Amino acid sequence: MFIYLIAVGSVEKRLLLACAKNVKEVFGFEVRISDVPVYYKSAYNPHRGQFSASKLLERIKAVHLPNMLKVVGITDVDLYEEGLNFVFGVGELNGRCALVSIYRLKTPDEILLFERTFKELNHELGHTFGLLHCNSPRCVMNFLNSVLEVDQKGRFFCEKCQKKLKL
Repeated sequence: MFIYLIAVGSVEKRLLLACAKNVKEVFGFEVRISDVPVYYKSAYNPHRGQFSASKLLERIKAVHLPNMLKVVGITDVDLYEEGLNFVFGVGELNGRCALVSIYRLKTPDEILLFERTFKELNHELGHTFGLLHCNSPRCVMNFLNSVLEVDQKGRFFCEKCQKKLKL
């Protein structure tokens, strides 16, 4: 069984390859990168100037690949959920699909961008494996409201969340 990563929009292959290595290290599953197209432009909300994370996640749910355990879309577009100004990503609780946006994680420092992306990827995959938000400030499952908070948390699960992780 594989965890698949899919670029949604203009995401560099180097970032996808680094994310694949991160997922293998943290979750222990083999990772494949797929170039299956995900049509995302219809998820755009012109009134907000952002893309609906829920609508985009529905597009990702339609993806079926060989021996797929999970699939994560990584996008460069700005995402929102109703009631929130923006989201870094979304993940189906105990599901098979997740979505991560690098839009608000971008920085001229490529290493920092990659680290931020790993954290959000691990967070959203954590939801798909049954984890809820955590109060531990360093835990990757900690809920965040800003990119500065992303920088302060770790990319790994705290001991409590690691024990709950359904792999």
